[in-house]
Amino acid sequence: PVTAVRFLPGSHYFFSAGKDRLVVQWDGDSFQRIQKLAGCHGDVWALAVARHGSFVVASSQDRAVRVWAKTDEPLFLEEERERELEELLDRGLEESARPADDGADDGAEAQRAGKATADTLKAGERIAEALDLADAERRKWSDHADQRRRMPHLNPPPPEPNPVLAFEKLTPEAYVLRTVERVRAADLDDALLVLSFSRVLSLLEYVDVWARRQWNAPLTCRVLFFLLRSHQNQIVATRSMRSRLDSIRRGLRAGVSAQRDQIGYNLAALTSLKAEWEASATADFFDEDAIQKIQDSLVKKRKFVGLKA
Repeated sequence: PVTAVRFLPGSHYFFSAGKDRLVVQWDGDSFQRIQKLAGCHGDVWALAVARHGSFVVASSQDRAVRVWAKTDEPLFLEEERERELEELLDRGLEESARPADDGADDGAEAQRAGKATADTLKAGERIAEALDLADAERRKWSDHADQRRRMPHLNPPPPEPNPVLAFEKLTPEAYVLRTVERVRAADLDDALLVLSFSRVLSLLEYVDVWARRQWNAPLTCRVLFFLLRSHQNQIVATRSMRSRLDSIRRGLRAGVSAQRDQIGYNLAALTSLKAEWEASATADFFDEDAIQKIQDSLVKKRKFVGLKA
């Protein structure tokens, strides 16, 4: 749980502290985590930010006050994400290498089976790379359409397609769907957790396209429901997602209704084929002696009468 939140004066950035012993800097516009400030050995209960934003002060349960000063060194978000992924991978490998506790309580509450492994992290990275590639391609064609609309007399040439998409002969939406389909079903949830919230919003745009075009409805529903469960608060706080979710709901409802009708039609056809096969493949056996007795009983017997002259 979060124990303190402080905004950086004159900006949309803020810091949060909690019982996870971390001070985290966030971007208030995109809800994207910028960096983590570690060092506390207990729950962080108080947090303060300087007016000029040059340092941050936090006090924790270990009775210590720690100060983080701002430096001139540039901060690259991609490097921070890679470092966090490496730490997460190392932690997951360490936990998997530990022997199981024989004295564990068998009556403990069951939790979701799964943990971050090298395969899930690589799968998450592949999905993130596919999203970046598809977003760049869609943005490029959108700019080209805007140029043609603003300057139709110049007739600007179309942009060069991405080599990967040109080789695969796929649209950006189909490329992202194929990347998600190639992730193992057991690793999909953990792979989606690797994505940042900005990429989650981008993925929901493609989910909207998949729903409207009725592409792989089971996978579309699974990705949508997991993202809604994992990022419910942030999605609800994003106003632009309201129309997006309405569009996804309409597309999924139409796709699921079409699949339900198709399944019902196929089930009725299979029932008819089963009845026809049973009628043609079933042989009836009869007892010839019993049939002969029945026939003899139905035949009228003649009675001979003797006459005297």
